[in-house]
Amino acid sequence: MSLPDPAFDRRAAALLRAAANDLKRDDTTAEADLGLAPGTFAGLTSGEQPVDLALLGRAAEVWPLNERDLLPGHDDTSRRVRIMRAKESEASSRVLARGGDDYYEYRDTAMSRVASYRPEWIRMLQPVDDNDADNPAVRWNRGHLLYQFTYFVGPVNYYYRWQDRSVCVPMETGDSVWGLPFAPHSFTARSTDEPAYILALTYGGDLVGDAQRELAILGNAAAHQAKLTPDGGPAALLRSFLQARAVTVEELARRTGLSAEHLAVLVDGDRQPTGTERAQLAEALGISERDLLPPSTGTDGGVVVQRSATAHRWHYPADSPAYRFTQLAGDASHPHTTALETEVLARSAEDTAWLSTYQHSYLYVLGDQPVRLLWEADGERYEEELQPGDSAYLMPEVPLSFVRTDPEAPPAQVLLLRIAGAVLPEVRHALGAMPEGGIERYVNEDRLWYSKEGN
Repeated sequence: MSLPDPAFDRRAAALLRAAANDLKRDDTTAEADLGLAPGTFAGLTSGEQPVDLALLGRAAEVWPLNERDLLPGHDDTSRRVRIMRAKESEASSRVLARGGDDYYEYRDTAMSRVASYRPEWIRMLQPVDDNDADNPAVRWNRGHLLYQFTYFVGPVNYYYRWQDRSVCVPMETGDSVWGLPFAPHSFTARSTDEPAYILALTYGGDLVGDAQRELAILGNAAAHQAKLTPDGGPAALLRSFLQARAVTVEELARRTGLSAEHLAVLVDGDRQPTGTERAQLAEALGISERDLLPPSTGTDGGVVVQRSATAHRWHYPADSPAYRFTQLAGDASHPHTTALETEVLARSAEDTAWLSTYQHSYLYVLGDQPVRLLWEADGERYEEELQPGDSAYLMPEVPLSFVRTDPEAPPAQVLLLRIAGAVLPEVRHALGAMPEGGIERYVNEDRLWYSKEGN
C-alpha cells in the first residue's frame, strides 16, 4: 500500500536514507539486505518512488529498527494552523454515563497529529448540593496517563485523590488546575441554573512516545528502578551518574579534591551540595551542573490549584498594551508548559502585538465576543475570525496576534495553552551545535553519508 501524502512520502524517503546511513549501508548493501533490485534504493530515498509499508516492515525485520523509526509524522494543518469551529465541536458531542447515570457531555476541540494535545470541552451533568468529597453522587475516574490542565467555567466542584486522601475544591469561572498523571479525579456541578463546564486540556509531554515504548519493553522492574522521586533530590541524580560511569566515591574524591567522607554524605543524601561543590562534581563527571539539579514542584496532592482572584496579571507589551494576560495553573516541574487567559485589548491590526514561541499553541475563544486571529506562515500573512467556542492549534514558531472584531465591543477573551513537543532543550542545544548545513540534513536527510569519489 502506497503512502498517499506526497509530503509524507518525502519525509519517509528521508528517514529511510538516514536509517541506512546510521547503519552504514550504502545503496548496494541496503538493496542486498532488503531484497531490492539494483538501483532501486536511490529512487526510494530520493522520493522518486514511494516507500510502502511492506518495505518498512521488511526493513524492521532485517535491521535493528522498529517500524516507528521509519514512519514520519502526519501534518494535518493548513498553513500551519488547524481551526475547529464551535459547530464542529458541538457535532462531536457524546454523553458518557457512570454508575448508570449520565455524567459528562464531551466535545472535541482543536487537535492536531503534530502535537500531543487532547483538549476536550466537558459539561457536568451530575449536580450536587454539598462540597463533600465522599458524596455518593461523585463518580471518580481511575486517573489517566496524560497531564491535565483544567480551566473552569461556572460553579464546578473539582475532586482529586492522592495517596487515599480525597479532596473537594469548589471552583468558579477563571480558576484553573494543573495535575499529574494517573491521579483519580472528578467534576460535578453545584447548580443546574447556570452553565457548568470545563476545558480539560490533556497532553502527554515527554511521557508519551519513545520513552513509553522503551519502558514497555524494559518492563515494570526497570521502570521502578529508573524513577527519580521528589524526595530523592540531588543525591539520586549523583548516584545515577556514578553508576553510569562506574566511578567510585574514592575516585570522585581524587577528581574533585573533596574528601571521600564528605562525598559519602552527599551521595547518601544527608546533605545537599553547595553551588561550588555541584560545579566540582559536574566537572569531575563530565556533565552539566543542571544535570545534578532535580526539578522543583509546587504540587500538593499531585495538583496545583490557581484561583483567578490571586493570579498574576500584566499588560503586554508594557508600553502599549495589546493584551492583558492572567497566569493560570502550572508547575515548575513542567517549565515548557504555559497557560494564559488572554484579554484582547488591541482594536486594530496596527496596534496589536505579535506572539511567537518554540511551544505548540492551543487556543479557545472564551466569553461571548469574537476575535480576529492573525498569523504568518511561509512568508505569508493570514487571518480568520473566530467565534466564541471556536478553537485552534498553531505550530511552534508561528507568529500570531489577536485583534478585537468590533473595536467598540468589550475585549475578547482567549484561553491560550502552550506545551513543548519533542523538541526539548537537549535537542535545541544539539541543533545549535551543528555545523552549517547540518540542520537541513537533520530535518530532511538527502544524501549518502560519504562520497564514493573520496571527497
